[in-house]
Amino acid sequence: MVNLHKEVITLYENFIGLKEEKRDSIINSALLEFAQKGYDLASTNEMVKAAGISKGALFHYFASKKDLFFFLCDYVFGVVSREFYEQIGPCDGDLLTRYRRAAMLKGAVYQRYPPMFEFIKRLTVEKSSAIAAELKEQLEKMTNYGYQCLLGNLDTSLFRQDVPADKIRDLTVWALENYGNRSLKLAGDQRAEDIDIEALNADFDQYLDVLRKCFYKQ
Repeated sequence: MVNLHKEVITLYENFIGLKEEKRDSIINSALLEFAQKGYDLASTNEMVKAAGISKGALFHYFASKKDLFFFLCDYVFGVVSREFYEQIGPCDGDLLTRYRRAAMLKGAVYQRYPPMFEFIKRLTVEKSSAIAAELKEQLEKMTNYGYQCLLGNLDTSLFRQDVPADKIRDLTVWALENYGNRSLKLAGDQRAEDIDIEALNADFDQYLDVLRKCFYKQ
């Protein structure tokens, strides 16, 4: 099971203690249902049907659909933290190298966990008023942690010296975040396994080269 906060493990101890195959079946069925229909239209009936369990069993582990949804948010954050964010930090302090590694890791994570990728895509456009406040908090938590991993202990000596380092950092982040948002939109309705990760990485490398020529010592 992915790294989860202790309070989450305690709260969902019975569910986390299930056999891996059954637990993953429930998680993946719920992820895809929320991803395909959004929170308001997602049906727990369809989730249990896909997972091969009873509705009573699902609500034995989760108090409500909302409870299940935010468990999945914690689950996704655990996967992203372990296999994405925490793997960026150990690389050197070159900002562009970190973003390059982040892109490679993101592609690997998306291909390894397709239902999770679909769920994350839905989170960025989810409009349900029933979960808006809590979801905003979850997304901000994930984003802030990601920035800590990407931007901590940067080696600003690599930057050109005639431009303030903080300006170079901010412009680089803005450019690459907008690139990422554009890529996510272009992915659209494509399934994770159908996305050409190698082509995306090659295109991304070209933008990194431009940024390095603009903002780094030559």
